[in-house]
Amino acid sequence: MRPYLFSTTYYFKPQRLKGESVGGVLSFRDVTQERQAEAAIKHQALHDALTNLPNRTLFNQQLADLLRVANQESKLLAVMFLDLDYFKEVNDNLGHAVGDRLLQSVAERLMGCLRENDLIARWGGDEFVLILPHVRCREDAEEIALRLTSSLQPSFFLDNYRLAITASIGIAIYPQDGLDDKTLLQNADAALYHVKQSGRNNYQHFEASCLSRESL
Repeated sequence: MRPYLFSTTYYFKPQRLKGESVGGVLSFRDVTQERQAEAAIKHQALHDALTNLPNRTLFNQQLADLLRVANQESKLLAVMFLDLDYFKEVNDNLGHAVGDRLLQSVAERLMGCLRENDLIARWGGDEFVLILPHVRCREDAEEIALRLTSSLQPSFFLDNYRLAITASIGIAIYPQDGLDDKTLLQNADAALYHVKQSGRNNYQHFEASCLSRESL
């Protein structure tokens, strides 16, 4: 059995008699609950309340850190935008409660597709963002993207409903598709838009033509 661990703070009050120190009183206070409350507040500030995934704030922090490492080590890094196809119809037809449960179930499946050092966050609504810090080539990112889309193929059974959902994914690779977080995210989003305009339920690497939306 593991010992119970707790945090304490202590206070020492010296005792004097005729100006001379004759001892002191040492008092302890258990601050375990305070530390746990602080940790909970910090977790809530950096995670999505619905899916418990990292939120946009934590994602941006991690992306900045991982880009610095990729730059120092001359490594590739992939950023992905993933958007669920026709998710609005679920909310409109079945209600937001079902839509929220579907998002939770989708998040669980997506997390199961990732490698140890990959990161997925909820960007907002039905959109997720991912960082793949250890990719050797474009094909590594494609393998993860295919794994993600394939994980959603089995239907979801929620509240007596059988729901089918697919996803579209845009991919940007550091450094060829951008040298900073803002550019990588913009280009991954542009690639995602291209997938949406090309039939959905697929993935797309960023290309210069993705920026020219009028030509789609």
